Order: sequence, then C-alpha cells, then structure tokens
Amino acid sequence: MTGHHNISASRRRFLNTGFKLAALSAFVLPFQKALGAGTAFMASAKKQLYKFISLDKLVLNTKTRVVHLPTGRIFAKYPTIRRQATFGFGNWETDVKPPYHFHKEKSGIILEMLALTRLASGINDRALTDAHRILSIAFSSTYKSKNGIVLNKYKFRLHFLLLKVIALNNTFPVAQKWEKFQLATGRINYNLQDKKPLPKYMSWIKNKTEFDRKVTYILQNKQDYTSRLAKRANENKL
Repeated sequence: MTGHHNISASRRRFLNTGFKLAALSAFVLPFQKALGAGTAFMASAKKQLYKFISLDKLVLNTKTRVVHLPTGRIFAKYPTIRRQATFGFGNWETDVKPPYHFHKEKSGIILEMLALTRLASGINDRALTDAHRILSIAFSSTYKSKNGIVLNKYKFRLHFLLLKVIALNNTFPVAQKWEKFQLATGRINYNLQDKKPLPKYMSWIKNKTEFDRKVTYILQNKQDYTSRLAKRANENKL
C-alpha cells in the first residue's frame, strides 16, 4: 500500500509540474514570437533602408567632409552619420571636390563603380572618355596619404580597367595611349624599388613596350573585350 501511495504521489507531482510548464510555455511563447517577428521586421527594414538609400545618392558627412557610397558592401554604418547631406550621382563630379572627398581608403572601389556606371549606358568613345576621367581621380593628389603616398597605387583592378578604357577608346590614337595612361595614374614610376614589389602579371605598367603589347592584344580581340566590359558595367552599375 505504501509503495502504491508513493507511485501515485509521484505521478501527481509529475503531472502537476507538466501542467505548470505547459501554462508557462503558453504565456511565454507569444512574447518569443513577437520578439522574433520584431527582430525580423527590424532586419528587413534595415535591408530596405540600405536598398533605398543606395539607389540615387552619395552621403556627405558635413563634419568630416568625407563622402560615402552607402551600400552594404562599402559602407555599412550609414545611420551613424549624424550630420549629413547628399549628392546625386548625376552631378557628383561637380559637387565632390576639395574640401569634400570620397572616403580615401575606399576611394578606389567607389570611383571604379562610378566609372562602370557611366559605361553601363553603352561602350562608346564618349562613355570611355568619361570613365577615363573618373578613374584618373583615384590617382590625384586628393587621394594621397599625409606622407604623399598614392593610396590607390596598388589597386590593380583600377589599372586594368583604365587599360581597357584607354585601349578601346578610338579618340585616343594608339601612339598616345601610353601617355594617356601615364597622365591618368599621375606618372607613378613603378620601376623604382619599393617595399611592395609588383607582381609579375602587372609588369606591363612599367614601360611603354609592355603596355603597347597589352593594347595590341585588346584591339585584336576588341569585340570580346567590349562585350566583357559591357557585362561587367551592367553587373556593377549603381
């Protein structure tokens, strides 16, 4: 009898505990769902915010005078800028001038994307000339360190894009394409010994002979290079 009594008491305690846990779950679950829904909503709203603000404007920090490109890939802390103004993509070349400048460490990718956006409308001489001018900004005095070092000196994607833009531009005579490249890159002398040696695949930026060979190859395969550049421009336009 005592054993039977103990088993019944244990069952009653087990069932009582189960009912309490079930009641607690019923009370807590709606709050968990609400919290989860709230978190999902905030994440979705943040995603939509970045999607919206990255479509048609650049963001200026009026305190630091630094201009940012508000995309998640490049600048993910847009809401942290308290003092801000905006520039439209259509007139950024007029607006983004000293004392205003792009985020220096990210200026290479920003100017690359702006150049590709200009090419997205079609690969023609006018667009190629515009892209050449935009890419040249990356090597200007604005984007040098305090020690005078060109910050985009080793951003080789810029160099390759500049090569293609110059090679495919019919308004630049073949004999002058090396000079166009030199002017665009601020006449950086890559033959000087540096702490960071050039990789072999970039040897063509050292002298006119190697550069001209690259240009010749691009022109021999002009249709292919034009198609590939157009595809890249459409995939990376702002």
